[in-house]
Amino acid sequence: MSDHHVPPPGLLGQARVRTTARVVAGVLLVTGAVLLVRGVSEFASEFGDPTMDARPGPILMAAGGGFCIVLGLVAAQIGWMRAHVRYLAGETMPVVKDSATYLSDGQGIAHIGRTAAASTATGPYCRQCGTRNDADATFCDGCGQSLG
Repeated sequence: MSDHHVPPPGLLGQARVRTTARVVAGVLLVTGAVLLVRGVSEFASEFGDPTMDARPGPILMAAGGGFCIVLGLVAAQIGWMRAHVRYLAGETMPVVKDSATYLSDGQGIAHIGRTAAASTATGPYCRQCGTRNDADATFCDGCGQSLG
């Protein structure tokens, strides 16, 4: 028996990377939502105040929250990519399979991918290549040899 161990495809420690990405996604999404809501609410409360100072704090807080949300969505995509791809494959592969079957059965779409119809030639066979030609043909359709 062989002692060779073939590693599974993908990243080394892929399960750990997925788990880490999922945790980071949760933290970033919650932090981003809190910062975004807090920044927008502070900006809205100061908006009508005539004594509003010119500091960019609430706007930067809302922008930072939005940035955290975007990064959290990216981390979530990385963390749940396998489940996402499996779902997409389950939804799309039956359609692709049906389409391939439809095209290979000779139906085609707008005569593209259609199998050629059986030859309707009723004339003589070529002595050189064996191709059956039309009844009134003088030369072979396959090789050009004279049929007469």
